Amino acid sequence: MLTAGQIVLICALGAVAALIIFMVVRTLLTKKKVIETAQFRPLNLDVDSIANNLSKAIQIPTITVISPEQSYEPFLEYHKFLEETYPLIFKNGEKTVINGYSLIIKLTGSDESLLPVAFLAHQDVVPAPKKGWEHEPFGGEIKDGFVHGRGSQDMKGQMIANLEAMEYLLSQGKELKRTVYFCFGHDEEYTGKDGAKQIVEYLYENNIRFECVYDEGGTVLDGKMLGIDGKIALIGTCEKGYVDYTLTSTISGGHAASPKRISAVDTLAEAVYMLRSIPMKAYWSQPVKDMFKDLAPHMKPLFKFIFVNRDILSPLLKLLLVKIHPVGASIMRTTFAFTQIKGSDAPNVIPPSATAVVNCRINIGQTQKDVEKHIKKVVGKNIKLDRLTEGYDPSPVSDITSEPYAKLKKSIVEVFPDFIPVPYPFIAATDAKHYYKICDNVFRFTPFELTPEDQKRIHALNERCDIDALATATQFYVRLIENTCM
Repeated sequence: MLTAGQIVLICALGAVAALIIFMVVRTLLTKKKVIETAQFRPLNLDVDSIANNLSKAIQIPTITVISPEQSYEPFLEYHKFLEETYPLIFKNGEKTVINGYSLIIKLTGSDESLLPVAFLAHQDVVPAPKKGWEHEPFGGEIKDGFVHGRGSQDMKGQMIANLEAMEYLLSQGKELKRTVYFCFGHDEEYTGKDGAKQIVEYLYENNIRFECVYDEGGTVLDGKMLGIDGKIALIGTCEKGYVDYTLTSTISGGHAASPKRISAVDTLAEAVYMLRSIPMKAYWSQPVKDMFKDLAPHMKPLFKFIFVNRDILSPLLKLLLVKIHPVGASIMRTTFAFTQIKGSDAPNVIPPSATAVVNCRINIGQTQKDVEKHIKKVVGKNIKLDRLTEGYDPSPVSDITSEPYAKLKKSIVEVFPDFIPVPYPFIAATDAKHYYKICDNVFRFTPFELTPEDQKRIHALNERCDIDALATATQFYVRLIENTCM
């Protein structure tokens, strides 16, 4: 006769066996979803012309204006360049200048009952000191299959590809059924408050809403790291929030020859260490759940088993994702990055005050208030916390069951057959965050497959755009416009 302990053990083993069987069956029943596509043959584009146009765009140094010493003149020159380079767009479109330097170009479709589509891009680029560059940063040199220079990736390459696609369709006599807006801000690299935000205010005041908005964002990853044969095309369905804080410690200073037991620098260093050691909780936001749900069917058996059963294996899987790769931590939690620290101006003086700036990227589902509460709790009462930037909470999450999302995925796989499009929370910032006021379906995708080396060039030295990738991106926008607006 079995003892009570043996019965409990048998029941426990039975429960474990049942759970494992459930997990295996669940994995086997998870199948790939087929995206219906039309046959798309590569277009006969003038690739040299497209590359030359990007080169000319780069030669106009539209650096984000953040100080009175800078000039807006390059933006006016850039507007002139666009009008001369894309005559059919400007002939058929209605141009509106917002706040002096941002642009709206409206191309009216034949069916006024359809809400319009907006394609976004920003004209401004980050600065590029000449030191360390292999090519003149604003020279737009074409060499070895690349267009070199600041903005070639972020994001004049994408803007040019988008405009080239529309100019091509108009040159072929194609007619728009749905109205198209091109919205080009001029200060995306500095929050977009004077550009994209003002564009949205203008559209809102004129009762204009969009069916969908497409902007930069997302990336293309090699699927091997997740046991996938193929490339993962990440589509940003939202973006994290942003705020900067200063942490200040104030303790009387003095001569470095006779230091006190503790200084402002000591206290600040401890606060920095504590905030790095005690991050905010990692969790599965809805976009991350959606991402792995769509990826799981494409994974090899072991990976598939793990991710299909994410809810059951959550604690272990979450820990692995956060620990193994920085991107894992970025999509799973609010991140803190210390970017500036200041103490004394002299090496032999103990400062009476020390400050550090922490850059916070706020996870979907949390707010600036949550972040501030966490920081204050971790660093303690002896550290003064001040908001350095205005900041903003995470954006809403766009609907991945919507028709615009389906058409975006369809366009991706038609032009990039080996890509697996999936949603995810964009970890950086774009102009797109401002557009939720006038649109529910806001998506971010950059149709360029970059090598790991070229990914590191964005905002850095030797930025460049692969000409073949530029041509493919143009074909992608041709297809996206056809699928959404014709």
